Amino acid sequence: MSAWNEFLAQVRDAEKELGNPIEPWYRGHSNHTWKLTPSLPRESDWQAKEKELFYEFTKTAARLFDKRSDDWETLFDMQHYWIPTRLLDWTTVMGVAIAFILHSDYSDTEDSALFILDPMALNRLSGRHDIISVPEDKTYEYKKIYWEKRPFEIERPLAIRPNHISPRLQAQKGTFTVFGTENAPFETAAEACYRKVILSSDAKTEAREFLKWANLDEYTIYPDIVGMARHIKSKILSQGNTK
Repeated sequence: MSAWNEFLAQVRDAEKELGNPIEPWYRGHSNHTWKLTPSLPRESDWQAKEKELFYEFTKTAARLFDKRSDDWETLFDMQHYWIPTRLLDWTTVMGVAIAFILHSDYSDTEDSALFILDPMALNRLSGRHDIISVPEDKTYEYKKIYWEKRPFEIERPLAIRPNHISPRLQAQKGTFTVFGTENAPFETAAEACYRKVILSSDAKTEAREFLKWANLDEYTIYPDIVGMARHIKSKILSQGNTK
């Protein structure tokens, strides 16, 4: 069995261990040692910086594009433009998660990782029996819940479904989890809700062939000027590469 086929078999086994969720979510890490920690909580005094980043982005972005009608939409914009947030990106399409790995890892010399999440099981840990749709769910307000901690502090990560306001979110079939507190990261508070499968360096050549056949290039997944530039760069500079 090839390394790629072995990886796919491990993915099937992982989903079976999770109870074959109706809609599994996927996330790819180019480095297999990275944890499921969003960019913002990696910073010191991150909760104070969260407010500063949000207000500075809101003030500055007002000159660049239309005002958003909800704080969640502003947060999605921040994530889109690489401002640190408490969000982690996931996707409902495994191929997109594989693309996230390979589009940021051109050396193929290190092992990577695919995470598989049961979002419903995750939310049940916090007493929710659905995937929270934002901003439609008016009871789940970003500032009230995560800044003011009303009606109570949410410790565990929660799965949310955005309204896909951006072409990029639509193309990526994007979803998110929201980080709660430092005392309840994925690795300790939600271990039973996800599985981690290693994508070995030996499997990456076939994985790239899979992406080519599935038409999952940079421009497909990032349908904007940034994605177009990355696709052109990859297409031209990879000519003659044997990977």
